[in-house]
Amino acid sequence: MCLLQLVTISWSQDVDYFKVDDLGYVYTLSQASLVKHSPEGDTLFVYSRMDLGMPSQLDVSNPLRPLIFFKQTGTMVLLDNTLSEQRVVRLFETGAGLPEWVASGVNQEFWMFDALNKELLRIDERMSVKANSGYLPNLLGRELLIVGLAERHEQVILADSNYGLWIFDRFGGIAKRIPIKGVIEMRTHASGIFLRTESGPLWYNYGAIEPGSFQNPKAAASKQLFDAQNGKYFYLEAKKLQVQYENAD
Repeated sequence: MCLLQLVTISWSQDVDYFKVDDLGYVYTLSQASLVKHSPEGDTLFVYSRMDLGMPSQLDVSNPLRPLIFFKQTGTMVLLDNTLSEQRVVRLFETGAGLPEWVASGVNQEFWMFDALNKELLRIDERMSVKANSGYLPNLLGRELLIVGLAERHEQVILADSNYGLWIFDRFGGIAKRIPIKGVIEMRTHASGIFLRTESGPLWYNYGAIEPGSFQNPKAAASKQLFDAQNGKYFYLEAKKLQVQYENAD
C-alpha cells in the first residue's frame, strides 16, 4: 500500500519576500537582489540594481516578462525569463501621475494605480494611456486602501483592504465587486487567487460568487506570506522559505 507522507524542506538562505509563477519557478527577494530558482530550489539567475532603492512590488504573472517596481524612485524594470534587464521606465519622468501600484498586462502593456488622481491607467509600451477608470472614490463610492493589483484573464483585479476585491474590465469599467474583510495580500495564478486576510487564507476561483477557505494546517495557523503551485505549498517562517509537498512512501 502506498502512503502519502508530508515532506517539508527549509531553504538555507534568508528571504524577505517570494513569489511563485505559473510554471512553478520561485522568485525570492533579499535586500535589493532578485533570485530565480527552479521548482526544486536550485539557483538559476540573479538580478540586482542597488541604485533604484528597495523593490516594493514583484509581478511574475507573465513568466517570460517579470516586472519589478521600485516605488521610492518610481521606476519599473522589465526583465526576461533569465532576469536580464530589458527595459527601465522611470515613471516620474513620463507625466503618469504618482505611481503607487504597477501590474503587468497583456500585449506589452501594464496597469498603474495613480495615487495622485486616484485612478487606474492602462499604459502601452510607448507610455501612451489607452484606458483609465476615472476617479475611483467616485466610481466605487469609497476611499481605497490598495494591497494588490493584477491583470488575469483580461480582467484587472484590485485588492482593497477596506472592502475586498474590485474587478475591472480592460477599459477601466467596474465589472464585479466581491466584499471580503481585512485583505492583507493578494497573489494571482492562472487557476485562481490566493488572499491572505486577517481571519485566515482564502482561495478564489475566477468567476465564482465568493472565495472559499484554503485548507492547509500551516496556512490556517499563520498570517505570514504563503503561496501554492503544482502540488507544493510555500510559506515564510523566520525569513526561511519552507516548501511542503506530499510524497509517496
